[in-house]
Amino acid sequence: MQTLILVTTEFAATAHLMMSLVLFYFARRSVSYLSLAWIMLLICLMYCGALFYVATASSFPRLDMLHPILLIYLVACSYLQSIYPLGLCMPGYLQWGRMWGYASPALIFIFLYAGGAALGANFLKIQTADDLREHLLSGDVLLRFAALILSGYYIVNIFRLPHRLVRRFQLPGNMITYGTALGFVSLFFAVLTVRFNLIALNCYILLFTLVNMFMFFSILKPAIQGFSYPDIRPVKEPPTPEAISKSERDDFNEANLQRFEAMEYIMQTDKPYLDCLFNREKLCRLAGFNRHLVLQSLRSQGYNDIHEYISRYRVTELKRLILDGSITDLRQHERVGFLTLKTAINNFERYENQDLTEWFKANSPVAPHAAVKEAD
Repeated sequence: MQTLILVTTEFAATAHLMMSLVLFYFARRSVSYLSLAWIMLLICLMYCGALFYVATASSFPRLDMLHPILLIYLVACSYLQSIYPLGLCMPGYLQWGRMWGYASPALIFIFLYAGGAALGANFLKIQTADDLREHLLSGDVLLRFAALILSGYYIVNIFRLPHRLVRRFQLPGNMITYGTALGFVSLFFAVLTVRFNLIALNCYILLFTLVNMFMFFSILKPAIQGFSYPDIRPVKEPPTPEAISKSERDDFNEANLQRFEAMEYIMQTDKPYLDCLFNREKLCRLAGFNRHLVLQSLRSQGYNDIHEYISRYRVTELKRLILDGSITDLRQHERVGFLTLKTAINNFERYENQDLTEWFKANSPVAPHAAVKEAD
């Protein structure tokens, strides 16, 4: 079990370090990322401390009810996660005084226990409910209950602040999902401080890391959407079967390019993608290559998969027909191979990074009222 805890903690520390480094790089362009970058780094440092503690211990110690180590982590982590949404709408350095005031109860608790440990204080061992009742009015236990209540206040803000900030500052809606998931994970750890269990601790570390990774990848999504897709280059003459066979013997990369140009010629000349039922199997059959070779050739030229390649042609054709006035209503999406308007809208936004309805209104030579405002 100690090895499992060690591996899980190492994974969590590494993941948070990676996220913090990427976010610090993003913060060079936008200060809104700075708050989360520091939060992820501080969480990484906490896990590094836990990693050292677990690695040097001869066996994993049994942690009592409301153990100070668990409470310190709970208070610190719930505070850090509750202030993250504030950094999106207002950089932390502009609300420094407010953050200190918000953090002061947590800092006092951490200082008292860290100072006591440094001075060699003997903290109470509370292993059963009877021990808790016996020492209920002692200063140590009262301080632990105060820390638990303080953590509850921060956890409430983890749930509450994203809802308020999304409404007031038009932040992404996934902030609410993140706050809700993180709040439940924090509540799970609060229960762990009362009834400690090693298996549950492993589950918590994994869940907490995965929730933070969800937000991290949500932040990366706009940057990924900004990547340009390959240009469609006209192919006037397809490569001959002999040329393809020769390239397969001589040059792997050239073979991929030759097969790709053969598919490009078919797509540009025959336009099979205009058929709503055209799919990867039909493309492989027309090109005369198996699915593995088709996918290999497409990826060598920057496409992720066959579906993406076909959809890219459909979006390009849709743009062309709208611009020359051939398509006067978005309900004519089937003319370019899209089965539903919703599919057309989603693909257009993915490849052009624009809303199809708005683009149609701005670029179509027909009257604006011909645009469809909502997907089927």
